[in-house]
Amino acid sequence: MWALFEPIHAVAYFAPEAEAAYEEVGLRGFWRGYFAGRAAPLGPVGPEPVVAAFFTFAPAMVARARKPGRRARGLRGRS
Repeated sequence: MWALFEPIHAVAYFAPEAEAAYEEVGLRGFWRGYFAGRAAPLGPVGPEPVVAAFFTFAPAMVARARKPGRRARGLRGRS
């Protein structure tokens, strides 16, 4: 199943359009956009739920990447 859906799933993170959209709202660097985009459905939450959602990543890495995402212009309310 993974081999079937991963190529479609990965487009959301590795497409140039995704990187451009993240940069447009002030997120610089792959990981900042990745974590902000994936955590956006959680809404305006503190770091604990975000770190828990990304439990396979080092908590410090998530926290470092997340900080700019909290203040990214225009990210809130985008679908």
